[in-house]
Amino acid sequence: MSLKNLMKKALSFGLAAAMLTACSGGGSASGGESGGSEGGSSASDQKYKIGILEVQLNDESTNRAEYFRNYIGPEYNVEFMFSEAISDLDAALSFLENAADAGCDAIINYYPVKDNTEQLVQKAAELGMVFVENGGRGKANDDTYAAKYDNFAGGFQADQPNTGALFKKWMEENIDTSEEHGYLIATGGAYQGNDQQTQISANMLSALEELYGLKFDLTKEELYQSSSPIDGTNDKGIEVYCYPGMPTANGWLEGLTAALQTGKYDYILTAPNVIGSIGTAVNELETAMNKDFTWIGFGTFGDALKTAISTKDSFGNQTVAMSTVKFTSIVSAMAFAKVYNTLTGHHDVNLVSDGTSVNLFRMNAVTSPEQLEAMASWDQPGRWVADIDFVNSLITERGGATTNEEFQNNIYKLDYDAIYARLGK
Repeated sequence: MSLKNLMKKALSFGLAAAMLTACSGGGSASGGESGGSEGGSSASDQKYKIGILEVQLNDESTNRAEYFRNYIGPEYNVEFMFSEAISDLDAALSFLENAADAGCDAIINYYPVKDNTEQLVQKAAELGMVFVENGGRGKANDDTYAAKYDNFAGGFQADQPNTGALFKKWMEENIDTSEEHGYLIATGGAYQGNDQQTQISANMLSALEELYGLKFDLTKEELYQSSSPIDGTNDKGIEVYCYPGMPTANGWLEGLTAALQTGKYDYILTAPNVIGSIGTAVNELETAMNKDFTWIGFGTFGDALKTAISTKDSFGNQTVAMSTVKFTSIVSAMAFAKVYNTLTGHHDVNLVSDGTSVNLFRMNAVTSPEQLEAMASWDQPGRWVADIDFVNSLITERGGATTNEEFQNNIYKLDYDAIYARLGK
């Protein structure tokens, strides 16, 4: 009997204990009473289907699809189904239903809103699917993580304080406070509890506080948690404007460009990955206004970042001066391994003493075309950073991690030096 059928049966009779035994016990979660699958194959031979819930369609999602479909899929006998860009809870729930109808056994969720975690986990359980999210634990979803749902493989995300600190460090080292500057901070989904965008936004605001010795009229939390655009008025008169939301929202780009057209801001600081969405607009405004914008923002390997780092604007500067990048294959491998361990009866690898785990990866800063070229050449077909040996180190059934601590340590082992030693320039 499949994991999906076991979950549905347990839920229909309210047998939480039965589900726990099926998903967390010594036998394979995909096996029948004898521990083997209905077809007599081992768990590793079981065919699985996983739905990928995307929040944006960009270079990162394209790279991720390539990695999942053509590298992970054949090795682990897994098929993948991808959503369109999801911008709200109703669309996310609809995709879960469509994925279940299409035979999916699990969902990897890239729409991380803490207020929605419990509802999505429970919906996935009702539909008989394992669920993992690209997000972390917070006040709004702490009970969900603490509950140790049998179908919830937890979260995966960047070491967010480390990510935010990279932006703060760049600002402290590069902004000249003797000159007049104004700052537009695109806070993205920080108001929805997105950890990454919260940490980046908070660190950007902290950098301004420390650089200018200023005090905002509102707290930093009130600024980046605002769901509407808000001025960061302060005792030094520095122009600061926090602009929430994502490019997928109607009118978002128009609102951003309107703010820049006021002429108040020459620094563009973007917490979400919007380089591919606003690059053309920024360059056009720079030329039309004859105003030199300095732009730093979160990004990912791909054509958009390569163009932004490698090309010069009308003032002879890089379009994007600094970005923080991640190796998409590492993040994808983490998510897949958490799901696969649950599907194959090793859900305990996702558990920690106080609930379900959130596993972390670390990002790197990039500030030059040469640096980007060296790193970007790695995470491509034939040169994936997260190769099969790495993925297997996270999968219990392949002789990998048997505890969450070991799982996390194996991720941290794959650092820049280890990658360079294997792939070189």
